[in-house]
Amino acid sequence: MDHVQLSTQLTEAYSKMKALTGGWLLKKATGGQGRRRLTVLSPDPEGYTGAQIKIATGAGKTTIYIVPLQEELDLSPLPEDAKEFEKMPKAACKSCSREMPLQVLALHVEDCIPRISSPEDEEPLVVADFLDVETAIEKISSSEDEMIDDADCPICGRMFPKSEISMHASFCGEVSSDCPLVTNADPKDTLEDSTEVHQILCEEDVLRWLTSQIDRSREFHLCVSREDIVERGMKLWQRQKSGSPVNPLKITFIGEAGVDTGVLRLEFLTEMVAGLEKRLFEGKEGKGKIPKYSISDLDKGLFRVAGEIFAVSLAQGGPAPKFLQEWCFNFLATGKLTNITKNDVHEPQLKSLIKKLEESEVVSAYTEDIINCGYTGPINTKKKEDIIRAIVLHATMQRTPMLKELRDGLDIYNLTTVLRQRQEYCRGLFVPDNNNNKVDSNYIVSHLAPEMSETGSMKYIKEVKILNYFQDFLIELEDNQSEGDEDQLTVPKVMQWLTGQAHRHLQLSERERFKITVCFEHACFERMPDHSVCFPVVSACAQTITFPTAHLGTYEEFQQNLTTAITCAKEFQIV
Repeated sequence: MDHVQLSTQLTEAYSKMKALTGGWLLKKATGGQGRRRLTVLSPDPEGYTGAQIKIATGAGKTTIYIVPLQEELDLSPLPEDAKEFEKMPKAACKSCSREMPLQVLALHVEDCIPRISSPEDEEPLVVADFLDVETAIEKISSSEDEMIDDADCPICGRMFPKSEISMHASFCGEVSSDCPLVTNADPKDTLEDSTEVHQILCEEDVLRWLTSQIDRSREFHLCVSREDIVERGMKLWQRQKSGSPVNPLKITFIGEAGVDTGVLRLEFLTEMVAGLEKRLFEGKEGKGKIPKYSISDLDKGLFRVAGEIFAVSLAQGGPAPKFLQEWCFNFLATGKLTNITKNDVHEPQLKSLIKKLEESEVVSAYTEDIINCGYTGPINTKKKEDIIRAIVLHATMQRTPMLKELRDGLDIYNLTTVLRQRQEYCRGLFVPDNNNNKVDSNYIVSHLAPEMSETGSMKYIKEVKILNYFQDFLIELEDNQSEGDEDQLTVPKVMQWLTGQAHRHLQLSERERFKITVCFEHACFERMPDHSVCFPVVSACAQTITFPTAHLGTYEEFQQNLTTAITCAKEFQIV
C-alpha cells in the first residue's frame, strides 16, 4: 500500500480529514498509554506506506495519531444524521423519543433529562380564577422541590432525598464502616490507600509499589560511553544535578543515534547491575555475595550509588540485584546482623584461621590473630566456639558500613520501608534461590512471534528452516557455555541484543505481553543487486528482528552471520 492508497483509506475512515489542505504527519507516543510526548513518525522518501505503518504500530498494537501541520482538526461530535452513521444500528431514546445510532445513544442517555411522569399520570389543573393559578403554581413548585431536594446523612455524610433520609438513618449506623457503600472518602484517597505497604502481598506488588514512587515531574538524564561503562556510569550518576534517581531515567550512549524510549535504559541498567556485582561484591556465583571490604570505595560513596542504581533498576524495569547472601539481605531489611555463620566469612586469612582453630587442640598458638579480631575473653579450648563466633562477627562487622551505605541508597524509593515490613516478599529480589531465573533458549523461542508467508510456499519453507536454525543456535550456546569466560557469547547476551535486557521480566504481566516479532527479508538482492552479505536487523525498541533469508541457506552460514551481527553491532545506530 503506497502513500496515495493510505491517504485515501484514512480520508474515507475519518471524513474530517477531507478539509485538511495544509498537510499532515503521523505521530506516536513512546508508551504511557498516550500520555507521553508524541514523536514524529518520519515518512519514507515516497511517503507513508502500509508496511511502515505495520512496523511502527507493532502490527496494530500501538496507537498512532494524525496531526495536521497548518490547521486544526474539528473535534466537535458528528451530528446524528452524519453519513458515517448511516449503516450503524439505531434506537430511540425513551426520554425524548429521538432516534440515533447506538454509539451516540450511549452518550446521549447520560445527559438527556427524563420526564418525571407520563402525560397519563399528570393531573389536569383546573384554573378557576387568578388565585387558583397562583395556588397551582405553588403546589407544583413545592412538589418538585420535595422531589429534587437532598440532604446529607449526619452519620455517613452521603446525600439522599429528604423523603428517604429518615429511612436511611434508621440503619446507617448499623452498617460496618468497612462497607464500600457507606463512605465519604475521596476517590483519590482510596487510590492512594491501594498502594500502601500493608497491601503488598507478593513480589509483583513490591515492584508495582516501587513504580508508583517514581517522580515524573522531571527526568534523570545520563549521557555515557559504552567503554568502561560501570566506572563512568557511577561517576556521572553522582555528578548529575539536573534531576535525581527518583525521576525517570533517560540514557544516551555517546556517538549513537538511539533515542531512549525505554530500551536504552534497560541496557544501561543491565550493564550496571552486572558490573556492580563484579566491582563491589565478592563471593561464589549462585551462592550469594557480600560487599567487598573497600574503604576507598566507601569513602567515594560508591556503595550508596550502587544502592540507588539497584532501586532504580527494580522500579524502572531493570534486573533485580539477586546475588546477595541471606545475612546481607537481613541487614538491609532490619539494619541488624542476624543469621551469621562461618560460611559467611570470605577473607582467606580469616577462613584459614577458623579452619586451624577447628582442627587444632592448642588454641593459644593463635592468640595474636584472635586478639586482632576483637576477642577479649579467655583463650583456651573450652572457648573455641566463642572465639570462632568473634572471628565471624569481626569479618561481617567490617562489611556493615558498606551495607549501611547500600541501604541508604535503596531508600530513595522508600524501599527500606517495604523491606522492613514485607521482608518475605522482597527476599526473591535480592537473594538467589534454587530456581534458574536466567534467560534460556526456551524463554526466547517461546516468545517469538514470526510473521510467516503463505503455508506451503517456498518462502514459508525457508522461514521455518531459519527459525529452526535460530533455536539450534541458542541451544548450542547453552551447551557450550563455560564458567568464567566473560567474553563468551551467551543466551542472555542474545536476549540483550534483541531487547536491551538480559534478564527475565520480573512481573508476570510483562512476561505475558513480551513478544519478539520475527520478520523475513526475501528481496535483498532486488534492492541491492551487487551486495555480497547482509546481516539481521534488530529493532530493540519494537522488539523486532528481520532475517535476510538469501544469506542463511545453511546452519553454518546462519551461525557465522548471526554471531558476527551480535558481537559487532551492539550500538543503537538506527532511529
